[in-house]
Amino acid sequence: MTRLSQLTFSLLLGLIAMMGPSEQAKAQAFPEKPVRIIVQTAAGSSIDVAARILADNLTRRWNQQVIILNQPGAGGAIATRALASAPNDGYTLFFAASSVFVVLPELQKALAADVNSFVPIAFVGETPMAIAVSSKTPAKSLAELVALAKQTTGGLNVAVSTRGGLSHLSAEALRERAKMEMTFVHYPGTAQALTDVIADRVPVIVDSISAIVGPASGGQVRLLAVAGPSRLKSLPDIATASEALPGFEAMAWFALVAPKGTNADIVRQIGKDVDAVLQEPAVAKRLQELGAFPRPMSPEALQAFIEAQKKQWAPIVQRAGG
Repeated sequence: MTRLSQLTFSLLLGLIAMMGPSEQAKAQAFPEKPVRIIVQTAAGSSIDVAARILADNLTRRWNQQVIILNQPGAGGAIATRALASAPNDGYTLFFAASSVFVVLPELQKALAADVNSFVPIAFVGETPMAIAVSSKTPAKSLAELVALAKQTTGGLNVAVSTRGGLSHLSAEALRERAKMEMTFVHYPGTAQALTDVIADRVPVIVDSISAIVGPASGGQVRLLAVAGPSRLKSLPDIATASEALPGFEAMAWFALVAPKGTNADIVRQIGKDVDAVLQEPAVAKRLQELGAFPRPMSPEALQAFIEAQKKQWAPIVQRAGG
């Protein structure tokens, strides 16, 4: 090898060394340090519990600590801003509820660009909304509740958590579909709403089945219907809302997303690992006990799903004051 060739070869080696590992190699090595998952609710909420189930199992799979970072407030806006300002290296993720995508861009236009630019990673689970009443409310079915509301001057008061959230929007959709009068009583969270329904200060509540199933099993409230596409295997005696109101469905869901610009190979690697965790029988069972049902979905399919959900809920959001 000539002196010039040796010099050229050395320069090439130097350039390769400066370039460092390829993006694909980085994805294969991911993660090399702890990973943070932002959650938009306080510790102890059903969303938080589901996120911790995922985090615990990813910790074991990755041999790296996965840390939950609770950022509650402003209907998810605080958590949304936290992710938008995070590094796009895959080490900060967001366990986002459906309301972040279908409500926030309508209610807070300044957040629309951030939310729309998040990189979808994995669909974690979905949970049907549910309609329940206090134990002293006479209705024993959704059809009876609709009839009771129509017979009551001014309709019925309905407890919903978070103005503009999925609880509120589902109740608004129910009001429109059933043509029944309702007065929405807004609460900062589900726990406060349930407290008033259990005490019979408010007769009706619309919220996720994961929030209602516990009080219902304890006899504190009466579960009338779930707004999913079919009856739940865990609650076969509870009718779907569509049995009384054909076509009526309302589902909450949550997904894992990353900041804009996160490397595609890392996104796909995280997605594969999340899907693998969700397919573990013990994990699926724990989530189902919360009323959440995993459904594997590629990042591309998740993006299409999010867009479809935004179109479905946008008219309701706008009519509800979005």
